[in-house]
Amino acid sequence: MPPPGMATENSTRTSPAEELKTLANEAFKAHKYSQAIDLYTQAIEVDEHNAVYWANRAFAHTKLEEYGSAIQDATQAIEIDPRYSKGYYRRGAAHMAMGKFKEALKDFQQVKKLCPNDPDAAKKLKECEKAVMKQKFEEAISVPESKKCSVADSIDYHTIGSSPGSSFVPLKVTAVSAAVALVAVLAVYVGSRAAIAVAATAMAVVMVVWGIWSLQRQGFCQGRALDLEPDPSCSRFGRFGAPHGTKSRFGQCEITSVVFQKLNEVNTNVEWANTRIIGEVEEKNFEAFFGCPALYLRTLTIGFIGNIAGSKLRLAMELVELRHKASNLTMTCAFRILDVEPQYAGARIEGDIVTLDFVKKMMDDFKNQKCLHKRYAYQIVLQIRELLLALPSLVDITVPIGKHFTVCGDVHGQFYDLMNIFELNGLPSEDNPYLFNGDFVDRGSFSLEVILTLFAFKCMSPSAIYLSRGNHESKSMNKIYGFEGEVRSKLSDTFVELFAEVFCCLPLAHVINEKVLVVHGGLFSVDGVKLSDIRSIDRFCEPPEEGLMCELLWSDPQPQLGRGPSKRGVGLSFGADVTKRFLQDNNLDLVVRSHEVKDEGYEIEHDGKLITVFSAPNYCDQMGNKGAFIRFEAPELKPNIVTFSAVPHPDVKPMAYANNFLRMFS
Repeated sequence: MPPPGMATENSTRTSPAEELKTLANEAFKAHKYSQAIDLYTQAIEVDEHNAVYWANRAFAHTKLEEYGSAIQDATQAIEIDPRYSKGYYRRGAAHMAMGKFKEALKDFQQVKKLCPNDPDAAKKLKECEKAVMKQKFEEAISVPESKKCSVADSIDYHTIGSSPGSSFVPLKVTAVSAAVALVAVLAVYVGSRAAIAVAATAMAVVMVVWGIWSLQRQGFCQGRALDLEPDPSCSRFGRFGAPHGTKSRFGQCEITSVVFQKLNEVNTNVEWANTRIIGEVEEKNFEAFFGCPALYLRTLTIGFIGNIAGSKLRLAMELVELRHKASNLTMTCAFRILDVEPQYAGARIEGDIVTLDFVKKMMDDFKNQKCLHKRYAYQIVLQIRELLLALPSLVDITVPIGKHFTVCGDVHGQFYDLMNIFELNGLPSEDNPYLFNGDFVDRGSFSLEVILTLFAFKCMSPSAIYLSRGNHESKSMNKIYGFEGEVRSKLSDTFVELFAEVFCCLPLAHVINEKVLVVHGGLFSVDGVKLSDIRSIDRFCEPPEEGLMCELLWSDPQPQLGRGPSKRGVGLSFGADVTKRFLQDNNLDLVVRSHEVKDEGYEIEHDGKLITVFSAPNYCDQMGNKGAFIRFEAPELKPNIVTFSAVPHPDVKPMAYANNFLRMFS
């Protein structure tokens, strides 16, 4: 018999607890995770010294995205039995899901130490090490917020390129970023100056060859008939033989040859590159490169690689920052290019107005897994940004007497279920308005289709649809849970940055007829918060880890009175007394929030004063829950809750674009 507290999967020392564990395991296999947690809790109450029960409950918490509770349970399992590998495994997975890669790495190193011959443990550790290295590199090259340029301000959607698979803004920045990242990874892994130099030289050669080939392929170096007319507002073109107001072909002007000359010089003279590039960028003087902006960015990359090879890390980091600035600034010199090519058969926006016919056509294309032209994607996202910038952090909504208003919860990239909501309840319009309460993206693999559809309806008619920010409208969540990867795959790196900017413009809360507060997460860690405090939040940033904005996006209700720690590890849990005081202080009747999957798609709590609504049925294709939305009728604003089931979708699994490590656990 093992010592007290020693974990064993076959222990029968406490048979009532083992029976409860068996029932909990069955509930877990049936995806009834809340029931499994209750049964594991009962087993723990019978035998609190069994590490297996704590680790199993931790696993169930992770399935409900209750990562804070999972970390607590896994830590308890480790304290009971420090050699129980599953305790470290569960805690590491929860840390990873929260984006705490360094903490996760420590746990998986311990798993590997306890199970040195376990190939799965080795695989998880390797992926965790990659995630930590990537995070360190991103931190090293990050640009301070005060120095960042707005991607949106540097784009004119009228100038986007002439094929649905490409864009003039920017040209293949993805390849540049990939080259820089590869060298950084090699530098960390290899550690030898000679090896790094070889790798850097090889990458530089590849980039130069690729640059020549790609430009030739696009016709920029062979004089293909692609007439471009300089924008009269851009005064940076005439230095190398392209007079203002005259048409030129990239392959026939002197700019291209000058750029290639500079590129060759950079390969042989890193010091010249440092001086020349830094001077030109700081003066915002890009004449020598405007003929081929992609080559300018590639020059910065090669300068970075040369400095890495020569161990001039400070200069290399300067060049990375300058490359970032250049990628934004070069986009400001726009050209009026031929319209979208005639063979494009998808939805088109005629002029600057998004119409219902366009939105319907776009949705039909999305249903058939067709893409929207980048030009129109840019137009939608840039137009929505202008609309959102003008809104306060707390938006007041007025529903006239005799009219109705619909509130939907999390959609999480489940586009076909979004289409079902519109089938059941009608399309958004001024007579059929909606509020979507955050978490439009991530996990589901049709997040881009969801967000473009919602944004397009808002552009079409701003009063037909309202959008509130959720905790998943953030860079950290998008990087882990799939939206960033999906956007890179379907559009480009530029769109990743653009969506991140726009998400920071989303309002944080809405009040319907001065009676119903709608927020994504929940209430606050202190009493006395007024609606005016919410309205005054400076929301134009990534969500902080504490404070009012954080709590609006992350908090959850709890059955107990008072306040408690968050089961998610972010925000807090609040009881019915907290809800009651907040409503009284602000002369409100009801709080509507989302943020949590519910078996029936909704749950009424806190003496009827708080409703959770969740609109992603069969969440992640495994939870088996219903979806729901709420219709309010004015003037009473009595909530009428409608539930619905999931509909079929194409065979693209949830989390298909998510972080590699997360997919291992999906």
